[in-house]
Amino acid sequence: MAVFEIESNGLIESTVIYYNGQQIIGIKEIFLNLDEDGTFDSIIKYAGKDGNIHTKNIFSDYLHELQTSEPSMTEEESENLRPLTIESDGSIESTVVAIDDFEQDGIINLFVHIVAPDVKEKSGFNPFKKKEEYTSSSLVKFVAEVTFRNEDDSQSSEKVF
Repeated sequence: MAVFEIESNGLIESTVIYYNGQQIIGIKEIFLNLDEDGTFDSIIKYAGKDGNIHTKNIFSDYLHELQTSEPSMTEEESENLRPLTIESDGSIESTVVAIDDFEQDGIINLFVHIVAPDVKEKSGFNPFKKKEEYTSSSLVKFVAEVTFRNEDDSQSSEKVF
């Protein structure tokens, strides 16, 4: 069973991704769509150690050439992030979803779509530019929502981060 975790406060620059306990970097896109009807989409697109872009199923493919790093946030910084953890072997029946380290019951749908921006290559020194420049083709997306079935059979949705 693989364990995939996203820790975030809803801002892409404050998002950290873990795969089987190791922080991974070079992520281009994450797409998760799990629902009670059996839908189980779990796609990751990443820049590998080999310099190539890889698109894989998080829970059923071998994530080769995955780049890892030492933790990029301190424990203090991590306290301000909310963890979403998914443990699975690739089948919806054996999948466990935890938010804030508590296993969640009654999930109808979990939808996460994160697209990282493309960073523009720096062409020279500019002492007035403090932030990274993004290419005009950058599509930054950060959606993370969960829908629950309540005890009275009604539904409620909330943002994960």
